Amino acid sequence: MNTLLQDLRYGLRMLLKNKSFTAIAVLALALGIGANTAIFSLVNGVLLRPLPFPNAERIVYFEGRNPTHGITDSNISFPDFTDWSQQTDLLAGAACFYTGNANLSADGTEPERVPRAGVTTGFFNVLGVQPVLGRTFVAEDDQPNTWTVAIISHGLWKRRFGSDPGIIGKQVQISARSITIVGVMPPGFELPEQTQVWIPAGFKTGEEPRDNRSVSAIARLHSGVDLKQAQSRISAINAKLANEFPDTNKGWDANLSILHERLVREVKPSLLALLGAVGFVLLIACANVANLLLARSAARQKEIAVRAAMGASRGRVVRQMLTESILLSAIGGIAGLLLSVWLTDVLISIIPEGAPRLDQVGIDFRVLAFALGISALTGILFGLAPALQASKLDVSSSLKEGGRTGEGHRRTSARSLLLIGEVALSLVLLVGAGLLIKSFLRLQEVRPGFNSHNVLVASVSLPGGKYKDQQRPEFFRQLVERLQASPGAQAIGGGINLPLSASYYNIGRAFIPEGRPLTVDESINGSFSTITGDYFRALQIPLLAGRIFELRDNAEAPKAVIINEAAAKRYFGSPAAAIGKRLTIWRDEKFLREIVGVVGDTKGAALDAESGAQIYVPHAQDQDWNFMGLVIRTASDPAAFAATLRREVQALDKDQPIYNVRTMDDVVANSLGTRRVSMQLFAVFAIAALLLAALGIYGVMAYSVTQRTQEIGIRMALGAQKSDVLRLVIRQGMALSVIGVVVGLAGAFALTRLIANLLFGVAATDPLTFVAIPLLLLSVALVACYLPARRAARLDPKIALAQS
Repeated sequence: MNTLLQDLRYGLRMLLKNKSFTAIAVLALALGIGANTAIFSLVNGVLLRPLPFPNAERIVYFEGRNPTHGITDSNISFPDFTDWSQQTDLLAGAACFYTGNANLSADGTEPERVPRAGVTTGFFNVLGVQPVLGRTFVAEDDQPNTWTVAIISHGLWKRRFGSDPGIIGKQVQISARSITIVGVMPPGFELPEQTQVWIPAGFKTGEEPRDNRSVSAIARLHSGVDLKQAQSRISAINAKLANEFPDTNKGWDANLSILHERLVREVKPSLLALLGAVGFVLLIACANVANLLLARSAARQKEIAVRAAMGASRGRVVRQMLTESILLSAIGGIAGLLLSVWLTDVLISIIPEGAPRLDQVGIDFRVLAFALGISALTGILFGLAPALQASKLDVSSSLKEGGRTGEGHRRTSARSLLLIGEVALSLVLLVGAGLLIKSFLRLQEVRPGFNSHNVLVASVSLPGGKYKDQQRPEFFRQLVERLQASPGAQAIGGGINLPLSASYYNIGRAFIPEGRPLTVDESINGSFSTITGDYFRALQIPLLAGRIFELRDNAEAPKAVIINEAAAKRYFGSPAAAIGKRLTIWRDEKFLREIVGVVGDTKGAALDAESGAQIYVPHAQDQDWNFMGLVIRTASDPAAFAATLRREVQALDKDQPIYNVRTMDDVVANSLGTRRVSMQLFAVFAIAALLLAALGIYGVMAYSVTQRTQEIGIRMALGAQKSDVLRLVIRQGMALSVIGVVVGLAGAFALTRLIANLLFGVAATDPLTFVAIPLLLLSVALVACYLPARRAARLDPKIALAQS
């Protein structure tokens, strides 16, 4: 113990003695460890930390799939869910739910729109969570369309009701219904999708259509039942249902996944790729610090020789050197941990809205252990090679004034290997960043099918108990008229399915062209939207053939439909040929609609997704929808029009809130959010790696020039020109860089395939990237080699020989 304390005290004195070296090394390590800890904080909170439910690994999520129609992640239907839960004994409990929004008002205060979920009775029991106040739902609460009770989130209770302990039994208005609050959930519980209000689902058992796939489901597996067993049983039930109900269930199955895995599925690849990238940066930083230590050990050659001469063993020398390295890494680790707190906040601030589990991100024991572990590991990584090199010196030669040994050559070899590794790692990171940047640029070039500039979007949902049938389209017709008369408005419209999921709805319906059998095999899945007002002109979606909807397309008029270009070409030959043809919106409608217009394709869910078939019907002819996503084209800043919108909505109904108010430009930007963040962070890490590699090349070559001062002096004394010396040094440095590039290319070919699912329109082995990036790296290497080479070429032979 005394020896360890002695080593620590001596190591600390040596670090304080060399303040410049210590500061540079600590800065490099703090940046590397801090960035790694920050990214790991995200990975830990989002991917590693389990859901806060008992035995959360047994909670599974159901997703509908129909390979025949290319559907992989659909909602499910309530009748199918009922059969699954009744025909298997593998589930300890199961629950069904749907999501949406509701108008909430209490005590005469201004109404607000809050996220709402309708859940079946067993929902909270499946998750294993209980309210902090009141109770959960019982069977008597879950009556079709007559729910009178609700449970609220802890956040809503605190914000809207001031943490009133007497909230249980209080009456509030939810979507124009008088509702009694019966429970308050614990802090942080907002499943699903940041829900603030839970109501009984109110399904009509035995009356719900099997092809109304609009709900989600979760279940808890019995102890000892694995996911594979449950999947096999559910698939067997679905095969039976397909035979019993071919019109609605043919080709349909359900995919089961652990709930946690389902929640983080979209962000998991990006987070793991970023963790790997930032790990590479830390390795490059370690190589740089190791090079600094090798140079420093050369300056300490006599000190180490004296210690050896006085009886210090090789192991004792290695231990002292490693103690100093670990002490250095510990200081860097503490600084990095402090830096990671700030970096984590920065990362959370730039992550796009809707990312899962960000509330779980923070410093916990696992993050602290990670920071401690990588600090110790980096200390060993960058300290081991210099320590071993220092322990191999020739004591007698080192004690001689001006003595020459093979130590300088061995150190140069070690520094060269480290340099090759730095260049290789940098190339892998640069290639990855180059692919992501090119992919992002390709995605930005994708035309969404509409003009997002100067467009405001907002959502309005009318309470079903207050607005019936024709009252719904009449409300939106009057709203459009009032807004159209407002200064600055150019075109007003609305739809239930806005492009790029701007309305947070993604409604799908099947259709069958006239003349084909009305069977499941003939049905064509497409995106469906009921629209009102001047929808197409507001978004500047081009009309390719026929006409758009007009006031004459009312409830009494012949039924009309507009389709997109993709559907017209694929199923009717061309936009012009589609006009006048008829189709049936299968199983939802029992009549034909005439195609009166064909419009351009728009991107429905994401810019990188295919548009597919899209069908539009006038709201006046499909009055069931009480929701509408408004699109308002303005002459100037659309955000400034939000106040006018609120005023006109409340002029029609003072209790009607609007929500999801934002510009369409923001919608487009947010659709690129995850890819943008991944690309930006990868680019930052790659630039850091490039700078570190350049510093490493410069350091190795500068050290080489110092070691070869006598040789260079002799060469110049024998007639070598400055250009000869310049070429000598540059050739040495570029040879190492080329080897590093070759090794890096091999690594990049293997590792870039891991980010293939993050790319769009770019192959993981894109030839241009694999040519341009090595050239960039070699150009930087050339500059880094040129600077010490120029210094070598300017040496005075007399002075060089005299110094030697």
